[in-house]
Amino acid sequence: MRSNYKIFKIIAFSLGVLVVFWLIYDFIKSYKKIDKNYVNANTSFLKKDYKGALNLYKIASELDPENLYAIEGQARSLMRMKKYKKSEETFKLVLEKDNEFVPALTNIAILYDTIGEHNKAIIYYRKALIQDKRVSKRMSWLKRFIKNIQLKPSTIQERLFYLEEQLKLDIGKRKLKNKDIDSLQPDYEM
Repeated sequence: MRSNYKIFKIIAFSLGVLVVFWLIYDFIKSYKKIDKNYVNANTSFLKKDYKGALNLYKIASELDPENLYAIEGQARSLMRMKKYKKSEETFKLVLEKDNEFVPALTNIAILYDTIGEHNKAIIYYRKALIQDKRVSKRMSWLKRFIKNIQLKPSTIQERLFYLEEQLKLDIGKRKLKNKDIDSLQPDYEM
């Protein structure tokens, strides 16, 4: 009985050591793949330095043309800089490469919503919800705290339902925009 315990103890310890070494190896291997420009672009974007973020996203996408997140980051930066046409073109470029890329689907819907093309926004909100149900979840309080967002932003699903209800009303009764609240609404991130 005592020898079985020792064997199990040795096996458990060996597996623990193996897992720790595998985690270290995996971290080192993956660390080289992290693009510093992309990380810095995200930081600049969160600090509302959209021009700096755009430049860093461009560098990241030049180094890795298949990095859809970097290209989508360019589109988000352009949208925040109010360069809506260029932003739309960039979102469409991402969607040409992967028409199920949820951040692009969601943020192009936000773009269309922002510029008043609500029917297009509804189409893309629906596509995003079909692709990934996580977009219907609310931003956690911790994420809001870290990003210094005081209000509870509406979910993509809530905005979709709101737009659909408003578009059923007569044109004079519709309220599709609230500039005070809309300007505080964050972009969607995965």
